[in-house]
Amino acid sequence: MPVPGDFFIATRSALPETNYFYIVAIVVSATLIGSTFLFTISKNIGNRLLTKYGKYIKVTPEKVKKLEKWLTKYGGTAIVIGRLIPGLRIVTPIVAGTFNVSYKTFWAYTALAAFIWANIYFLIGRFANQIISIIR
Repeated sequence: MPVPGDFFIATRSALPETNYFYIVAIVVSATLIGSTFLFTISKNIGNRLLTKYGKYIKVTPEKVKKLEKWLTKYGGTAIVIGRLIPGLRIVTPIVAGTFNVSYKTFWAYTALAAFIWANIYFLIGRFANQIISIIR
C-alpha cells in the first residue's frame, strides 16, 4: 500500500528502536531512484511534449525561455526548495529534466533536499515519541 513519505518517516521514527542512519539512507536512496527515473524520462521527451502541447496549457516559447534562464540562475536552490514543498516534489525532477538541468546538479541538490527532508520528519517522529512517552 502506498504511503506518503512524510508519514512513513515520521511514523517509523517515532518507534524507539528506529535507526537514524537506516531511515536517512533509505529515504535518500528512494528519493534519488524515483527522481532520477522522472528526470531521465523528462530529459528525453519533456521538451518535445512541451513544444507540441505547451500552447494548450498556456506555455509560450517566451515563458519557456524565461523559465530556462531562471533555472540556469537558481537551479540548485529551486531543486532543493521544490523537493521540500509537498505537491512540488514530483514536479521538480520533471521540470529539471525538461529544461536540461545537468544531471550532476540535479542529483547533488536532490540528494541534499532528501537529506534535509528525512531529517525534518525524523525529528518530528522523535518528538512524537517523546510526547507519547510523556502521556503514558
